[in-house]
Amino acid sequence: MKTCSSCGMPMLAEEDFAGSDPDSDLCVHCGQDSAMRGRLVSFAILESKLGKADELFEILRENLRQTRALEGVTDTFLAQSPEDPNRFFTYSRWRDRAAYDAVQAIATAGESPALTEDILPLLEGEPQFGFYNVMD
Repeated sequence: MKTCSSCGMPMLAEEDFAGSDPDSDLCVHCGQDSAMRGRLVSFAILESKLGKADELFEILRENLRQTRALEGVTDTFLAQSPEDPNRFFTYSRWRDRAAYDAVQAIATAGESPALTEDILPLLEGEPQFGFYNVMD
């Protein structure tokens, strides 16, 4: 078994290697194609009020569908906690901060998908938002 010379990830299948090249010493995450997947990660953690999880899920799912179509988004998903079905986690990976900022400028003008005031009555407390720069 070969491991990535940068991060140590085991590379078992062809798609685990950078460029799907089994001769590569780098994994798909560390190889030169990794920058194409995005350099900024944004996330939100939201908790629904009791009895409102299904309604919040549908809104988040529609937002996710729209977000996937945005310029600069390279990856996105929505997750629900297995321990607490009222807790949700959204994740978006962006080409760079400029791409994210451009979409947010449009959203502020009300012309793009965003988590709107429609969800506020469904939430238990304030959502938590955050950003991380992808380093490796």
